[in-house]
Amino acid sequence: MSATTVPSTESPTQPRQAAALDRLAGAGGLVFAAVLVADNIIRAGAPGFDAAPAQVSAYFLDHRAAALVPLGLIPAGFTLFLFAAGLWARARQEESRWWAGVGVLGAATIAALFAIVNITEIVLTAKAAQLASSPAVVQALWTLRAAAFGLDLAAVGVALIGLSRAAAAMRLLPSWLALTAWPGAACLLIAAVFTVALADGGPWLAVGLAGFIVWVVFVITASVSLLRGRQIP
Repeated sequence: MSATTVPSTESPTQPRQAAALDRLAGAGGLVFAAVLVADNIIRAGAPGFDAAPAQVSAYFLDHRAAALVPLGLIPAGFTLFLFAAGLWARARQEESRWWAGVGVLGAATIAALFAIVNITEIVLTAKAAQLASSPAVVQALWTLRAAAFGLDLAAVGVALIGLSRAAAAMRLLPSWLALTAWPGAACLLIAAVFTVALADGGPWLAVGLAGFIVWVVFVITASVSLLRGRQIP
């Protein structure tokens, strides 16, 4: 009896295409991380969530560059989708694909909620002079921004745990970072639970900051692994 050989259905170009998509996802992740870091540095002097309307209006009137530059970086922030989609496409096992799907949904929610944050800032920046005489409107817009930001922390937590579990299954992360993602996501979710207190200037933003740092480190590490095309032992 002669053995039959099953012909391979994989095209010779498929590995090269997959490697190119990995590099695109890795580059997208690094761009996203760079935008996050730059955005937070530029916004360092922005008023706190509990700032008075007069302080908010003065910031958008007197610090035009600090208000406009982060808004100009918004399109570059959508490279998060390249990173998340790259991890999802790379996940071949059922479990890792499920976690990657959770992460992609978290990334989509990040974009939706952060869009609200940016829309309020666009209004405050574009109409700063006119709104200076309407403190109630400024207060409402600033509180809306804080609320969207607080809820966005939960979305970041979901994206972190989903994408990190998928990346760990594909050996794109060191074991210590895969474990750190859990408390990092917990910090983000806990901060989001207290969004009302956060909007009133409560200390919960510091809790979310710990998780945010883990999120940035995760994105950079996984992106570098994708660019290199190497698994971490």
